[in-house]
Amino acid sequence: MPEVYSEKELFNELRDAYISNKKVMMLGYGRHSELRKADIYLHVKMDEYEIHENFVIAYAGASVSKIREDALSKDLLFPSFYDGSIGGLLANNEISPLSTRFGKPSEFTEWVDFVTPYKMFRWKGIIGSKGLFGGITKAKIKLFERPSKVYTFESTIEDTSYLISSIDRFSKFNPLVLLIEYLENGKYQFHATLTENIDTTGFSKDEGVPNIEESNKNSYYVRVNNVEEFVNVMKKINPIYAYTVLNTGYAKIYVTDEDLLANYEYFKSEEASMIHKKLKKIFDFKNIFV
Repeated sequence: MPEVYSEKELFNELRDAYISNKKVMMLGYGRHSELRKADIYLHVKMDEYEIHENFVIAYAGASVSKIREDALSKDLLFPSFYDGSIGGLLANNEISPLSTRFGKPSEFTEWVDFVTPYKMFRWKGIIGSKGLFGGITKAKIKLFERPSKVYTFESTIEDTSYLISSIDRFSKFNPLVLLIEYLENGKYQFHATLTENIDTTGFSKDEGVPNIEESNKNSYYVRVNNVEEFVNVMKKINPIYAYTVLNTGYAKIYVTDEDLLANYEYFKSEEASMIHKKLKKIFDFKNIFV
């Protein structure tokens, strides 16, 4: 597995693959993407980063966890719980519970550099492309003021009317997190993280921010515009598990039968969106990236 330590090395590897008609897959060190069949697996080892007043400039191999910890020590917040590299975070455009306030990585990233076998580009459009048409090398990402205190309110809810009214209630406080998990048989786990303490009956209260331990196996991103749509999808398909983060426009749903999603706008968690598949035809017309 070739290791690349600079943008020039990456360009040379991609150029050689292009000339020799070999398939390439870009790798960091996260566990978020399954290996696809390729002739060459390029392991990106560029891991330098530098934090400035309200942003970080990081190479693709830099650890998101290290950047997050370093930012916290400076009273700054990196708004993702992703546990892999910067390149993986951007290639997947990974949603996190903090996406309620800060959005997906595509929304808090200012620019991205990526390399093809022909030249280097600076364009945010590669975010979410799953490595299908270029190798991400470097990015400028916004950081935010670290909250002095956070409070998470949680409850298991079966009454969907109460679930929806709870969303409306907590939305008024500009939450860091509004996360709804579908458990089974019509039960939902509600999580709301605020930067202020409020008196709320019917909800347990804890300090800290909720996170989700998950894999991409048998999972799909389904378009849902609000909690009402999320609830309607849950009632119709009763998945193994699902969740939605308010303001992201998607639910992540785990089902064993993909046909259950036939009536919805969706794509597999391991696959790029249709837009990125179309972009691949422009940036990778020889189809060397897998």
